Amino acid sequence: MLLELDHISKIYGDLRAVDDLNLTVPEGEWLAIVGSSGSGKTTLMNMIGCMDTPSKGSVKLEGRKLEDLNATQLADVRKNLIGLVFQKFYLVPHLTAVENVMVAQYYHSVVDEKQAMEALEKVGLKDRAHHLPGQLSGGEQQRVCVARALINDPKLILADEPTGALDSETSIQVMELLKEVARDRLVVMVTHNPELAERYATRIVKLKDGVIRSDTMPYEPEDEAAAAAPVHRNMGHSSMSLLTSLSLSFNNLLTKKARTLLTAFAGSIGIIGIALILSLSNGVSRYISNMEKSTLAAYPLQI
Repeated sequence: MLLELDHISKIYGDLRAVDDLNLTVPEGEWLAIVGSSGSGKTTLMNMIGCMDTPSKGSVKLEGRKLEDLNATQLADVRKNLIGLVFQKFYLVPHLTAVENVMVAQYYHSVVDEKQAMEALEKVGLKDRAHHLPGQLSGGEQQRVCVARALINDPKLILADEPTGALDSETSIQVMELLKEVARDRLVVMVTHNPELAERYATRIVKLKDGVIRSDTMPYEPEDEAAAAAPVHRNMGHSSMSLLTSLSLSFNNLLTKKARTLLTAFAGSIGIIGIALILSLSNGVSRYISNMEKSTLAAYPLQI
């Protein structure tokens, strides 16, 4: 089972954002979590995406209890199992579309521009690959986000209000794209728009006050004993090639020139100060040594 929520609660003081919630979701579903503001949708999404932990209960991904993992292991889960699509895009403004897609690869051992271009081609943006985010429409930026989420082939796509910042026509385009994505992986979408959920999702869970009020297709396994055993995958180690590191650093220096100049100026002052201190120390040492020699020469010892 890919996703299991076992009696999870998230408590902030006297407020129960999520209250004793149970949910089991197999692969191949498009789950829409619907509810008004304050219903607990975002809190639930953060716990599923390893960005927050429940106050009570357990969240499992591929049979692994997230509360048993340390920070490094949680980062590996996010990196290898989860793709994120945000409402506000969160694209790096000084990187092109293809470079923004490649950002998701920087934490893997291989950064492949060809693969990033193929991901953009799947979302219909191959011709806009070398445009900056400011040169793209809202719908195009969201499609870049989808390509970025898919680049590492995750099993779980989390979409947080993916059409919240888009107009109706563009929203349909993005939803059709997510529909294609949902064919071979699990998509969990948070939305306040029940019409889009009913049109595209295969399963709709309605939240209110942190509690599930309805579930259109609750999971009921025919044989619990036949459920698949947990799969423990070797997540590997994060790394980045030297060429990619240098390229990213150089682009960052060119983009933020004022900060680079101030840093260089401050660094030069520090280097000059250290050089002056060393010179003064060396000069004093030589002066003392010369004084010792001249004093001993004026009063020789005879044996």
